[in-house]
Amino acid sequence: MPADYFEPVHGRNEIEFPQLEMVRDHLEEIPAIDLPEGYSIRTFQEADEQAWAGIMTEAFNIYWNLERFRRLVRPHFAFRPERLFFLCNGGIPVGSAMAFQWPGISRRTGFIYMLAIKRAHCGKALGRSLTLACLHRFREEPIFQDAMLHTESFRLPAIKHYLRLGFKPRLIVEKHRETWKTILHRIEMPELIQEFGIENAPVLPSWHLGIRLARIASYSYWLSIRPLLSF
Repeated sequence: MPADYFEPVHGRNEIEFPQLEMVRDHLEEIPAIDLPEGYSIRTFQEADEQAWAGIMTEAFNIYWNLERFRRLVRPHFAFRPERLFFLCNGGIPVGSAMAFQWPGISRRTGFIYMLAIKRAHCGKALGRSLTLACLHRFREEPIFQDAMLHTESFRLPAIKHYLRLGFKPRLIVEKHRETWKTILHRIEMPELIQEFGIENAPVLPSWHLGIRLARIASYSYWLSIRPLLSF
């Protein structure tokens, strides 16, 4: 395995715009969740807000704090307690992921969002288990027909898990063609370049991307000012 496969990812602030997109075009044949001893997965409870903030702050950056949860996540149209998962070790939350929906994306598409695990618990395929928890949640809700997620090119172990769970790349911009070819070589799965047709795969039309981004931006802005409109 290449040495740079294991480059650190915790606390990295880079967001590669637009992010890489991966899709699973059906919700069939989802594997069972198999957790290491001592770990469990449960859904959101009212006392979990601070735990979520601690996980996200460590894994990503200080932007994702308690205030952001209360302002951007909790009021989100897709938020349901049963859609927010916590990975626990000895009963203590150490990871989280959301089975969400996203503005600008069809509501029949489940969006796996804010998947993160505390540094001390990485390397145990726990992200795979949280991904599966989201997929099973989508499968249980009749509205959902497929799933997608966003990621960055440096998250190689996560990308390898996603590929093994049936996700495949979707090209959002032309530069992603070379990005995906590089990724698949780095994780020693170059055969997928041909299997996925990366060389000739269509790119999302620029107008489609523009509409999607505009909807996301307008909805995010509305969420951010929503507390100011309450009186």
